[in-house]
Amino acid sequence: MAEKVLFLDIDGVLQPGSQQERFKHINAIDELYKLLFDKYGVDYSVYFKYDVAAVYYDWDKESVSELRRILDTTGAKIVISSDWRISKPISCLQNFFRIYDMADYVVDYTPNFDYEVYEKFRATDEYKDIYEGRCIEILEYLKAHPEVKKWVALDDLSLDCYLKNAVVTSTYKLVKADADKCIAMLS
Repeated sequence: MAEKVLFLDIDGVLQPGSQQERFKHINAIDELYKLLFDKYGVDYSVYFKYDVAAVYYDWDKESVSELRRILDTTGAKIVISSDWRISKPISCLQNFFRIYDMADYVVDYTPNFDYEVYEKFRATDEYKDIYEGRCIEILEYLKAHPEVKKWVALDDLSLDCYLKNAVVTSTYKLVKADADKCIAMLS
């Protein structure tokens, strides 16, 4: 595991909610699968076609570039905190990031607790005032990984209400100013 970690949400960070290009291209998904297989040697047809199309067509290229700048500048690795982690193994997420030559940055994802577990955590003094489950997941991940010395949570949710090292995207996508904040926290 890395000493520097960026907890990454995807929707509202890399994928703006207004981006819906994938639906215009979904009839050509077999061509996209072939293109990706030829380039990366990965059979993307095993993944849900709308996810593959979203990664390829809807992820904001400038946001992806800013994410890359954060990682290259700080040496941080990605731990996925996005809901995208719930139904996808880490290898799938790595292959999605492979489309942007960033697969090696994705090393893990946070736990996904159910409602009963959140309620147990919230019954403790430590978490009694935290109402955003993603924050509990990140804090529990950090407890399980003491080797993480520096970290930042990058999200479009207001995690900064509960986490001192959170950067909330200001425009529902990652922009330079947000990336600069992440770099400062990880440096």
